[in-house]
Amino acid sequence: MKHQRVVLVAQDVRRYPVTWAFAERETFDGWWQVLKGLRAAGIEPRFVVCDGHTGLLKALRIIWPCALIQRCLIHVVRQARLGLTQNPKTPAGQALLDLVKRLLKIRTRRQRRRWLRAYRLWLCRYDAFLRQRTLNPSGPRRWWYTHRKPRGVRSLLNNSLPNLFHFIRYPEIPRTTNHVEGGINSRIKDLFRRHRGLSLNRKTILTAYYLSSRQPPQKPTRDFL
Repeated sequence: MKHQRVVLVAQDVRRYPVTWAFAERETFDGWWQVLKGLRAAGIEPRFVVCDGHTGLLKALRIIWPCALIQRCLIHVVRQARLGLTQNPKTPAGQALLDLVKRLLKIRTRRQRRRWLRAYRLWLCRYDAFLRQRTLNPSGPRRWWYTHRKPRGVRSLLNNSLPNLFHFIRYPEIPRTTNHVEGGINSRIKDLFRRHRGLSLNRKTILTAYYLSSRQPPQKPTRDFL
């Protein structure tokens, strides 16, 4: 069953929800409204930690072009493992899954350099493998890439890399959004479980009430999300 409504939450590093907005789904327009309201309030964060949703990234680049964007490592690893599955069938997939698992162990610049060297080696070793095509003798599409799953994970990693390791240079930047997923989000889900049978509008009211009760007692800190 598809979500009928989502809540987009901006939270500061002290784990207070600063602002939020309800939308039918997570889109650029929804995040634009959230971030525009924060900018109107004079908030200019130095960094933003996020899951890498395309609409959110686009809104961030427009509204706060100077803010550092830290991609959540947990989300990157989770998406990569879903793409590769737990038991890849090819040596390329198995080696890439091992690299993905090692991401969560990176804490220092030396570990980052080692991981990047290993990833570049993987790219070179399996370049020809990833370019293999499957021909289609009939139908409008003549061919497609044979190994689409590892190609998809390669694209995920390549797109994430520029914003994957800011936390090493700036220790004050969280490397994941676990404080949101395991904090606000889990608490809202728990409220829904305890109040089963609520209509969509009542769920919206309950969510807004909870977030209001969790707002910061003073002006939000500059470092947030």
